[in-house]
Amino acid sequence: MLNTQLIKNSKMSSQIEEKVGIYTYYDILSIPFNKDINHPEQVTCRVDFSKLKEETQQTLLSLPIVQFTGDFKAGGLDKEQRLYLMSKMDTVYFIDTIKTNYAKCVTQLLNVPDLSDKEVIERTDEHRSIRRILKSESYKVTYNEIDYVIEITDEDNGTFTSIKYGDNFVMDYMLEKDILEYFYKNK
Repeated sequence: MLNTQLIKNSKMSSQIEEKVGIYTYYDILSIPFNKDINHPEQVTCRVDFSKLKEETQQTLLSLPIVQFTGDFKAGGLDKEQRLYLMSKMDTVYFIDTIKTNYAKCVTQLLNVPDLSDKEVIERTDEHRSIRRILKSESYKVTYNEIDYVIEITDEDNGTFTSIKYGDNFVMDYMLEKDILEYFYKNK
């Protein structure tokens, strides 16, 4: 999917175009992206930064950098700024907010030069008013002809796994280990 939604906001588009020039502007627009995703494992659009034109590379490197907070939709970004680089350790994403306060469009940039000398800007606190309490996934697993339910709960302070047999939790550490190994091997 091409990032043609940048064009829809003509005031913002003309400001970007004036700042970087028409050719670089359209090179940026042609970068593919994933739209409305939450997590890095959902990113399927990847672009080799080193293969972009020099002007496009320089423009992307001049964008403000924000830290990835665990969810692309966490908010706290300036709607007027619109284009950012977002970093997660050594992984760098090019994002477009498209008049929202979160990363609406996301592309992973590969082979980006070291950004450790660049300033990371702080997000506003507005995204902190919404916190994910938990995300829970359950899986039915048959191990040694017995049905178990594995529940994986992802909270802000960690991930917890429990295994049930009927209404009872499996309390045998070795059995739990064997079931989880079987589950991850066959998932």
